[in-house]
Amino acid sequence: MSFKANDSLTEQIARYLGNKIVTGDIAPGARVQELRIAAELDVSRGSVREALLILQRRHLVDIYPRRGAIVSSVSRDDVRELFALWFLLLEEVAVHLSANWQNDDLAGFFELMTELGAHHRQGDTEAFYHSGVNFLSLLYQHAGNRYTQQTLFDLLPQAQRCLYAILRTGKSQLDRTHSFLDTLLKAIIARDEATLRQMVPAFGNAYSLLAQAAADELTR
Repeated sequence: MSFKANDSLTEQIARYLGNKIVTGDIAPGARVQELRIAAELDVSRGSVREALLILQRRHLVDIYPRRGAIVSSVSRDDVRELFALWFLLLEEVAVHLSANWQNDDLAGFFELMTELGAHHRQGDTEAFYHSGVNFLSLLYQHAGNRYTQQTLFDLLPQAQRCLYAILRTGKSQLDRTHSFLDTLLKAIIARDEATLRQMVPAFGNAYSLLAQAAADELTR
């Protein structure tokens, strides 16, 4: 693993481990062995422990006395509760951006939608997933409320686990997700609050049911 000088070491370790959890390389219920990770990455055990505290805040691990860090579960109830909060906040962010965007605020979204469209046409699920995560991250930057923004960024890794598993189930979910993001951006551009208030929770409910039904897939 190569580290970037402009990011803290603990953040980079957290991102490395977080990606392994999101993609299922480290399964729910597995114990994260600090000594093994420290040796693998050639870092101190203290740095790994600090990274695990970051992952605990992001809901990817649970830390227990004498047991250490355990990768958090992704049961049907976990998914249902995540989606209920995630799309509630997502709706507010989309509405806020639609009412307040100016000048070049949307330029980054246009670029990402171009990327998403290309990945969608090529059927490149992995690339589509990464561009989709970047789309969400950019959207969160326009939350207009630092508490909402921080909560969404803390929820993002757990949301990524669900998104990754859903997109792997087949092209129909790639189609569905691309259509949602495209329609979302068009409603934001049009400053169409009514459409956003209707479409975001509707999609969230449908996506939640899909993710709950595929909860077992999230453990693979």
